[in-house]
Amino acid sequence: MNAFDVLVLAIISFCLIRGLFKGLIREVSGIIGVVAGFYGANNYYFILTPFLEPLIEKPGTRNLVAFFILFCIILIFVGLVAVLIRKFLNLVFLGWVDRSFGFVFGGVKGILIGSALFIMMTTFIPDNSRFLSDSKSAPHVAKVAGAMTLFVSKNMKTDFLKHLEGIKANWKQ
Repeated sequence: MNAFDVLVLAIISFCLIRGLFKGLIREVSGIIGVVAGFYGANNYYFILTPFLEPLIEKPGTRNLVAFFILFCIILIFVGLVAVLIRKFLNLVFLGWVDRSFGFVFGGVKGILIGSALFIMMTTFIPDNSRFLSDSKSAPHVAKVAGAMTLFVSKNMKTDFLKHLEGIKANWKQ
């Protein structure tokens, strides 16, 4: 095991444990809250701006504050809904299901973070670096990372795939 293996193992372990303690409802609600908050704030911040006119003179600052306030309101609302759902699950003795799926979700999240790290390192570290070539986990992480390249820019994907071929050649040696 090299430093990359230890790092990926630490990330996955941390996410597994965190998922176990937080549970699926809180893990997913955090993601939903951020996405819904961004979407809602992005599309409806202008509704709040007239109320902020007496307080904030500059339009850009007023829009930013309105965006931030709306984002936070939505994030808090989703968090409160998650708390109610968790309380209900605990009430009907299904809290263990929430935590078990939180553990699994945490593991998936850790693998995705490790794969994102692999994409960055593969793209920006030279092919002849032994850091990824000597890794025991890198060949496995590369499989997930390959699927994740659907979500990166075309330039980064091209660089990643080019460097990945060089690293794969070292894995075969």
